[in-house]
Amino acid sequence: MKIRSSHKVLIPVILIGGTIFLFVFTKSCVSSFTHDESFSYLNYCHEGFMEIISYRNWYPNNHVLNSLLMKYSEKLFGPSEWALRLPNLMLLLVYMFYSYRLFRKKDPLLTVAMFTLMCTNPLLLDLFGLARGYGLSCGFMVMGLYHFMAYLKNHKTADLALYHVAALLASLSNFTLLTFYIATLITYNLVAFMHARFIQDHRFGFFRSNRVHILPLILAGIVLFEPVRRVLSYNTYDFGGKTGFYQDTATHLIFNVFHRMHLPPALMLILQAVFTAMVFISLFLIIYKTVRRDQKFFEGHLGLIMASFVFLLVCIMIILLHVIRGSDYPIDRFSIFLFPLLVVHIGFLVHFLISLRFKKIILAVMSVTALASLVGFWRQADLHESLEWAYDSKTRDMIQALSEYREMEQPGSRDIRLGIHWHFEPTVNFYRVTWGLDWLLPVERDGIHSKDDYFYIYRDELNQLDASGYRIIKEYGNIQTVLLVNTRSTEKK
Repeated sequence: MKIRSSHKVLIPVILIGGTIFLFVFTKSCVSSFTHDESFSYLNYCHEGFMEIISYRNWYPNNHVLNSLLMKYSEKLFGPSEWALRLPNLMLLLVYMFYSYRLFRKKDPLLTVAMFTLMCTNPLLLDLFGLARGYGLSCGFMVMGLYHFMAYLKNHKTADLALYHVAALLASLSNFTLLTFYIATLITYNLVAFMHARFIQDHRFGFFRSNRVHILPLILAGIVLFEPVRRVLSYNTYDFGGKTGFYQDTATHLIFNVFHRMHLPPALMLILQAVFTAMVFISLFLIIYKTVRRDQKFFEGHLGLIMASFVFLLVCIMIILLHVIRGSDYPIDRFSIFLFPLLVVHIGFLVHFLISLRFKKIILAVMSVTALASLVGFWRQADLHESLEWAYDSKTRDMIQALSEYREMEQPGSRDIRLGIHWHFEPTVNFYRVTWGLDWLLPVERDGIHSKDDYFYIYRDELNQLDASGYRIIKEYGNIQTVLLVNTRSTEKK
C-alpha cells in the first residue's frame, strides 16, 4: 500500500520529536534541581493563588505561571524533580505540535527541516526541562503565533480565542513576552490596513477591525494589570545586556542559533549583517508586493508577512524599552524567545523563495542545515548538566554523598552545619526540605566558617581552609567542586 505524502512527513516528525521529548523527560527526572528552580520552589510556589497571580512577591525570579503550576503539580505528584518540571514538559509537546502545524502544508522536506530546526536548539530544550517560565512562555508563544496566523486567514472565533489565551499565558510565564502580545496586535492592524487599502481598495476602519479584540483584551487586562503594575514599579529589568541591541541581544541570538558556538568577531559581524539583511529584504518585498497590489502574494504568503512584522516589532520594542525605561537588552536565556520567532520567519521566507526558482537546491540546503542542527544537538546532549546552571549539576549527588557519609561515620548526629559557596544555597535547601533531612541545618549565603561540619565549595576556595583540618569526601572534576568534612568539628561531635 502506498504511503500518503502527509504520512511521509508525520513519521519523521514523530520519530524526531518523540526521541527529543524522551531525552528531555529523562533529563528532567535524573538531573539535579538548579539554583533558580530551587529559589522559586522555596519562595513562591507555596504562596496562595491570589498572591502568586497578583505578583505580590515581585522579585524577577518569580515567573508567575511557573510558580502557580509548580504549586499544583506538587499537590498532585509530590515534590520530585520531574513533577515540578512537568508543566514545562507538557509545553514542550505544545511547542512541538505547533512547530509542526506552522509548516505542515508546505513542501514535505521543508516541513521536516523546519520542525527539526525549531526543536533542536540546545538552550531552548534545556529550558523546557526545567521548572522555570522560559519554556512555558516559548510554548505558549508559538501556540499563539499559529492561531494568530490562522485567524488572519480564516477569521474563526476559536483561533482568535486561542491566540489571546496563549499570548496571555505566555506573558504570565515571562513578562518579556508582553512584547510578543503587543507586536502581534500591531501586526494585526498593519496587515488589516494593507489588505483593505492596497488589496481590496477599501477604507481601513480601525475600530471596526479591532472590535473582535475588545473583550479578550479587557479580560487580559484584568489578569495582567496588577502584575504588570508591579513589574513597572519595582522590576530592575536586569536582563544582562547593557551595551547595545546588536552587541548584546543580536549576538546572543546568533550564538544560540549556532548552538552556542564561539564564533570569531569578524564572522559574528558578517552573520549580524546577513540576519539584518534577511529581515529587511523580507520587509522590502512585502511593501513592494503590497503596493503593487499583488493579491496572489498577499494571500499565498501571509505567513511571511506576519512573521516578518512580529519579529521586527519585537526587536524594535526591546530597543524602545531600553531607551524609555532603561531596560537591559536581553541576553542568554532572556533572549531565547527570539529564536523561534526568527526561525519561523526564515521558514516562511524559504517557502517564498522556493516558489520562485532553485527549489531543489534550497530544500537540499535546508535539509542539510536541519540535519547539522540535529547532530549538533545530540553531540552536546547531557543528561545531568544544565547549560546556564552547570554549577548545580552535582548538588543532588553531593547531598546523597553527604547523607551516606553521615550515616556511616556519624549515625544519629543532628544539627549538622554545611558551609557552602552561595551558588549552592537554594538547591541545598531545596533537597533539605523535599528529602526531609531534618538533621541538616538550613544553609546560608554568608560563606564558610570554622564551625561548619562539612563544606561544599569550589576547589579554588580550598585556600580558605586549614589544610590539616579537612578531608575530601568526594570531588566533582567537571565543575571543580569538592565535598569536605571538617575533621576538627566532627571529632568533637
